Amino acid sequence: MTQKRFDAVGIGLNSADQFCVVREYPTANTKSGVLEMVRAGGGQAATAMAALARLGLRAAYIGAVGDDEAGAFSLASLEAEGVNVEGVVTQKGRASQFALIIVQREGDVEEKGSRTILWRREVSLAPEDVREEVVRAGRALHLDGHHVEAEIAAARWAREEGAPVFLDAERAPEGIEGLIGLTDYLIAVEDFPALFTGVSDHHEALRLLHAMGPRVVGVTLGARGALAYDGTRFYESPGFHVDVLDTTGAGDAFHGAFLYGVLRKMGLEDTLRFANAVAAMNCTALGGRAALPRLSEVGAFLQANSPRECP
Repeated sequence: MTQKRFDAVGIGLNSADQFCVVREYPTANTKSGVLEMVRAGGGQAATAMAALARLGLRAAYIGAVGDDEAGAFSLASLEAEGVNVEGVVTQKGRASQFALIIVQREGDVEEKGSRTILWRREVSLAPEDVREEVVRAGRALHLDGHHVEAEIAAARWAREEGAPVFLDAERAPEGIEGLIGLTDYLIAVEDFPALFTGVSDHHEALRLLHAMGPRVVGVTLGARGALAYDGTRFYESPGFHVDVLDTTGAGDAFHGAFLYGVLRKMGLEDTLRFANAVAAMNCTALGGRAALPRLSEVGAFLQANSPRECP
């Protein structure tokens, strides 16, 4: 088998994120002080590739930026992590994705570190924008479902190469059924299974999603960890207790770590535990990538911490 240039290629969103930390989320028609402001790179697929690169694997990112400062910042933030960006297209006259993220510093367990995201994006990725040779150069393909037609084309190329396809399922746009049918590992946000299947019970909804073709389907549950199904049994993997500063990027970090586990041929149970650890660690600093760990750091964290009790 030909040696691949990349361990994984990610296709989807990138973003220039401006974080604004407040004590409590402001109410309408009031003035509030800001505790801290930080700018960082973000975006689902882009951050998953950054997480994979931090863990020591070769990652490439395909997406779109505008010919503006935000796009230049997004690309520079990925290159700083060692992520290859040769497949990124620059679209003249269009605005790159920009997000203002308001992070709440105080409150109860559910509120502390929670974030509200305001975003703008004019760029988009069409099938003709995706460089086939970059997709075929990866051992795996990771998608975030924001450019369905382009991602379907890429998934078909990956399948022809024998590369597994991973999907971060957050939205249910038109055509997502075709993408799910080309997916090997589908991990969804908590409300996607019910949104897509109409079934509120996660176990039953995952069975329905698995019947559409993926080898493994799962759902991330925030602080409660993750649930996955491989067609034979369910795996309930509790989360870890950490001092949360910002939950931005936790799911993206989970996906990068999940990719790592599969590529390293970990069992599904160990992969979920590993991914939960990386997601938890990423919540301990401000910004979607600020606390992405190195592999040695994850190992030390797993030795020192036990998963929290899942209610």
